[in-house]
Amino acid sequence: MARKGVPVQSIDRVFDIMEKLSTHSRGILLTELAAEVSLPKSTVYRLLVSLTNKGYAVKESDSGKYRLTMRLFEIGSRAAGVRDMLATIRPCLDQLAETTGEVVHFVKRDGGSVIYIYKLDTSSASVRMTSAVGVRNPMYCTGVGKAILSHLPEAEALAIWNATDIRRHTEQTITTFARMEQEMKCIAQNGYALDNEEHELGVCCVAAPVYDYSDRPAYAVSVSAPSTRMNEQRIQIIAPMIIRVATEISRLLGATPKTDGPW
Repeated sequence: MARKGVPVQSIDRVFDIMEKLSTHSRGILLTELAAEVSLPKSTVYRLLVSLTNKGYAVKESDSGKYRLTMRLFEIGSRAAGVRDMLATIRPCLDQLAETTGEVVHFVKRDGGSVIYIYKLDTSSASVRMTSAVGVRNPMYCTGVGKAILSHLPEAEALAIWNATDIRRHTEQTITTFARMEQEMKCIAQNGYALDNEEHELGVCCVAAPVYDYSDRPAYAVSVSAPSTRMNEQRIQIIAPMIIRVATEISRLLGATPKTDGPW
């Protein structure tokens, strides 16, 4: 569904204009573009203004022609970078899934949220989860999010908390920063985080942060399982596996791995 106030037709027209601009590397005049996409000049102008404001197109001051910028190339390059990275680290994630027999997630931090960029279901993981590649979740109520949050400077963690819409997803969800601060100190000390049915009832996970080349906790890896299987004894078995895999992936990404937090 299109965002409120942005008709699907307008979105389709924007893509039509962008595709047509991509065929004119030296630019094209407004009147010519309107003719090629079979739209009124006023409509094309309005959509071009949006594209230029967002940095996807530019109007040449001397010729008055419009052309695409490198913005799409930059976005595509980032997407390709994710694919290349996953190709490098996938053996570690797949081995973790095979060893534990549970669902493995790998997420990327995006501001105050995490985005799932890899998920592997195994045949024995019978629990149904709402997680999927491309899904965005807040940090405070997910194991992967808390793993990242707890390894950030306290001021940065507090800023993320204050900018987040804190909601009680289950009775286990942490909804005060005082309680979260205690949790983060334990996570930073232990090297792994737990999601004890805090986001989804019946689902528990163990997670650890993954560092990028700048030694920042930019990613996280987790193992998720039904709460009936993820008891304390199993957590103590899986947690060291998670930490080892997170350390290995951090090394592959050029980081200097560590398992202690800054607090």
